[in-house]
Amino acid sequence: MNSGSLQWLLQRITGIMLLVVLLIHFVVTHYYPGGDVTYQQVAGRLSQPFWKFLNLTFLVICLYHGLNGGWSILEDYLAKGWLRVTLFGLILIAGLSLLVLGTLTIVAFQPKL
Repeated sequence: MNSGSLQWLLQRITGIMLLVVLLIHFVVTHYYPGGDVTYQQVAGRLSQPFWKFLNLTFLVICLYHGLNGGWSILEDYLAKGWLRVTLFGLILIAGLSLLVLGTLTIVAFQPKL
């Protein structure tokens, strides 16, 4: 029997993780020494494994949190049936597509400094 307690817990954990990663992103992007945000600054960060890992973590957490939250809302209003299965499939396909696209973008990024 699925009570939804695991999804509820993961939603809260990813929410806290999002806050931490978003604060790191915000501080580094807007208050890091060096003035305005430029392509060279961003490319320099993305060429380092730590920043690639942080961006991949941000991507995974955002996708899980957003899609799980959206599904939870839809689940409250949808009766069991074809519409529920179709929307779940579309959310799953969208999530996997965005995950693959985002991962390829972050991993394959080669800065032109």
